[in-house]
Amino acid sequence: MKKIVLLLMALCVSIITFAEHFVMINVKNQQNLEDLFKRSELIIHYYNDDFVLASTNKLAEDMIILDDEAFGSTLNYFLVYCNSYQQKTYLDREKNNALLLYSNDNFVIVKPISNNFRPAHNDGMVAIFNKPAYLVQSHRNFPLVTEENPEIRSMMNQVNMDSIETIVQHLQNYGIRIFNTPQAYEAQEWIQAKFESLGLEVETQNFTCNGQTSAPNVIAIQRGTLYPDEYVVCGSHYDSYSFYGNCPGADDNATGTASVLETARILSQYEFERSIIYCTFGCEEMGLYGSDAYATRCRQENMDIIGYFNNDMNGYLYGEDIHIDLIYPNTVEAIGTYYMNVASVYFPEMQVRHVNFTSGDSDHTSFNESGYMGIYPFEDVNNYSPYIHTEGDTIGTSVNSFEMSQRYCQMNLACVTEIAIDGSQVIICNPPLNLGQVHLLKGSVILTWDYPQPGSTGNILRYDVYRDNILIGNSTELYFEDNDLAVGDSASYYVAAVYDDGCEANSDTVVGISSFESVEEQTYNPVSMFPNPAKNTLTITSQNEQSTVEVNILNMVGQLVKSFKFNKTATVNIQELANGVYFVKSIQDDNIVTNKLLIKK
Repeated sequence: MKKIVLLLMALCVSIITFAEHFVMINVKNQQNLEDLFKRSELIIHYYNDDFVLASTNKLAEDMIILDDEAFGSTLNYFLVYCNSYQQKTYLDREKNNALLLYSNDNFVIVKPISNNFRPAHNDGMVAIFNKPAYLVQSHRNFPLVTEENPEIRSMMNQVNMDSIETIVQHLQNYGIRIFNTPQAYEAQEWIQAKFESLGLEVETQNFTCNGQTSAPNVIAIQRGTLYPDEYVVCGSHYDSYSFYGNCPGADDNATGTASVLETARILSQYEFERSIIYCTFGCEEMGLYGSDAYATRCRQENMDIIGYFNNDMNGYLYGEDIHIDLIYPNTVEAIGTYYMNVASVYFPEMQVRHVNFTSGDSDHTSFNESGYMGIYPFEDVNNYSPYIHTEGDTIGTSVNSFEMSQRYCQMNLACVTEIAIDGSQVIICNPPLNLGQVHLLKGSVILTWDYPQPGSTGNILRYDVYRDNILIGNSTELYFEDNDLAVGDSASYYVAAVYDDGCEANSDTVVGISSFESVEEQTYNPVSMFPNPAKNTLTITSQNEQSTVEVNILNMVGQLVKSFKFNKTATVNIQELANGVYFVKSIQDDNIVTNKLLIKK
């Protein structure tokens, strides 16, 4: 009996020891976010510019514990956008459906305990699933647009306000498009028929939401003639939501769906070198379920998606001038810059600004979390339609400018087309990995790094080394020595991989400090070693055969990794040592000699 009790106690201890916690970690900057993804004890499930949500079995000081048993009794958590003055009312309403884990002025994080859990009034809610999120790893060169393409301008001129209004009116007429209602299925079938009438390849994707079947995603593909396996994607959600009564969803999100359908109507008349995918997603309002299902599948199938352009709410004009608030995380700045470049050429008078939206979310996030570049052109973030998620989300009240909807649709069409029509291969170049530094030599900083991950379109020519943002040299090897620092000086370094197709990709930044021990290589060296670089073995000889030589091999942070003694000559096995720079310290009588050794396999 005693043994059984002890076994049960041991089992309990092991469960506690290996149980994973659900945690939140605040993000300081882009570099900090990248570093968090490198931490082996973390599985990051969601991220943005401000924080990550992760599971871990090893707690640290920078973590806020949200749940002691990550995903133990739930399939997912929810990030619910809800102002501080709305939170008490909302949480009181949902107290039997969810447990509060965290709150601040803009949102709450909750754990559902019922399938009846619902979003707040604010737009968008994000379901956090038990799967890893991915940072965008590849660096792409988007087309640089310097002047209008007359053919694209002709396509843009075909965007018709009456056509957009007809689509919005039709979707509004359903009265309600909550994800699992008959009206949502009717809307899905109508959208599917519209795509099919254009001659596109159309499929529906089924998925569930909180254990309930949802009206499916509708995916339409227009195959490219030259690069059919490279895709540019535009999408919207077609569901709507309201706490009470009807939810006609004219602005949220019949306007976005109209933009996608109108873009497809026009572009389906032409041929493009890359494939275009038109998406309409179900169940966005309940946590981005539809777009998550599709983006996750794209990731699993390793689809080459160049960019995703979201269409969600574009009919409520605040003020007199049409403008666009562009929402995206810093990790996908390249596509945001591309969007603003297109706008500056085709609509130079229109203001487009990058904003941080803390009151809602949309389907671009599903693509970002799957490692794809996605952006969200949106109404004024401070003055978007106040009628969404109510019976008042109708034409005339919530949608007060079809001219604005037309402009947003024209921008969607232009951005998609400039990529799809581009005759050159999209350039992908990946940065050097694991940049590190050692300060073992007086007045020197030695940088080491690893090869970039596979997938770049070009071949590496060299590595350019920057100190405090100034180019100081280059290398064709995986290390570089900077000898221009005084002892105690420090500097910031990064390394750019330069490819033969003209693309460059920068590594992370490290701070190098020349302040370790004062050790210099000597001109007269009674101990010699070869080969250098070495691979599997290293041979060391001494000119003085009468005394013993003690050899210590140190890694780049000064740790002893191998030690041995010999008299005249020795050949040692170094297969267990990883690639990189090492320091071979030879001690003979009262003399100490240090040589640099590069191991390269």
